Amino acid sequence: MTHIFINSFVKFHPDIDLVVFRQDTVDKLFSKKKINFYNAKPFLAELLMKDYDLICNIDADTVITGRLTQVFDDTDYDIGAAWNFNDYENASFENITEEMYLQAGMVASTSKKFWKGWQKINAKAMNYIRKENDTLNLLVYNELKDMKLRIFDKDKEYYGCKSLGREPKFYIEDDKLMCMGEQIKAYHFARGGMFPKL
Repeated sequence: MTHIFINSFVKFHPDIDLVVFRQDTVDKLFSKKKINFYNAKPFLAELLMKDYDLICNIDADTVITGRLTQVFDDTDYDIGAAWNFNDYENASFENITEEMYLQAGMVASTSKKFWKGWQKINAKAMNYIRKENDTLNLLVYNELKDMKLRIFDKDKEYYGCKSLGREPKFYIEDDKLMCMGEQIKAYHFARGGMFPKL
């Protein structure tokens, strides 16, 4: 699936650096920091902090189907993430409702404080049902409430899991992948296994 993600990202974002970490880098980081797959995102982001003002993690089981304007073209936010609210499966816990819940499959930030804070809280990721997704939400809504949050697709378009369960409603209009009158900019499968035929 990674090659599908890479090809689709480069098609719509030839002007933006795409960094894919090799397995040897990942193995070394996991060993050095004593972390696992669920803890890794903010530590991988740290490897890029000195070179980039904005870092965006996008899970490899994502297909980019349009330019991610909310992520890369208007960066007036501290923390950005895709919305999880969908027709397939929703999540809520503690003080975070289904309508608030963020999905960690696409997370961007211009703040080192955010990535460092996620590293710290993510040490407890294995204590939560949805691992790094739950820790992301706890951090954003309880510890970093003063930071400017952008939920990329809450009001319009699709940037991740928002379209889950709506796949039969996908259609093409003017070379754009659409669903219920909104453009799908990214489709995050988020269920393991192979992508469905879109």
